[in-house]
Amino acid sequence: MEKFIFLHGWASKYIINKNEQIEDFYRELLDLLYQKFDVDFIVLPGFSNNPEPLKPYFLSDYVDYLKNYITNKKYNNFYLMGHSFGGQVVAKFSSVYPEKVKKLILYNAACIRKKTFKKIIFSKLAKIFKKFIKKNITLSKIVYKILNGSSAVAYYSEIMKQTMNNIIEEDLSNILPYIKKETLIIWGGKDKITPLWQGKLINKLIPNSKLIIYPEGDHNFHRINPNFIFSQILKNSDSKFTF
Repeated sequence: MEKFIFLHGWASKYIINKNEQIEDFYRELLDLLYQKFDVDFIVLPGFSNNPEPLKPYFLSDYVDYLKNYITNKKYNNFYLMGHSFGGQVVAKFSSVYPEKVKKLILYNAACIRKKTFKKIIFSKLAKIFKKFIKKNITLSKIVYKILNGSSAVAYYSEIMKQTMNNIIEEDLSNILPYIKKETLIIWGGKDKITPLWQGKLINKLIPNSKLIIYPEGDHNFHRINPNFIFSQILKNSDSKFTF
């Protein structure tokens, strides 16, 4: 079986509840992948039982973590897939270490990090009143809901809060054109977290890429129809994509 590496998305539940296994969130899709590939599901630092970093991470730190993992395992020429935040990590990894990757698979990947005017202004206000917000959990939940779409961030450790801020600050628009590996882009047509226009932009920016849209899919449609994702991976797993 060919080696297949999968990186998960940014899910608050598995940052707050360390006893919850993020692998379970992808169980149905992973069970399908295990039938055809030799799969490594990598739990990134700060999630589930993988300890939080000692200091806030940047995207480059997660890329280095992946590089160290595959170096220790002596992996080469593997399929590399990432969902959401995991897609952001694998996209940057592929731009830096193209020789390691056979094919790249981006599933609702959070590579485009454009800030709205409202969020920019609100972020500046939040920094001004940071100490007050930190002491008021109700207000903190409201602020994080507006800024990041999830009130659960209020329950993060300070390291993971800053790590998240570092991650969402990095937009990959400028590096995507340098990804030379064949890239399969799988997107949910009704994704509200990483909207479809982002998938279309990524498809436009990565030279040798193919976009597959699941019209009814949301950000986590692997929970509803893992077979669609699995079938598209199999269909496009031979030597060349069928464009």
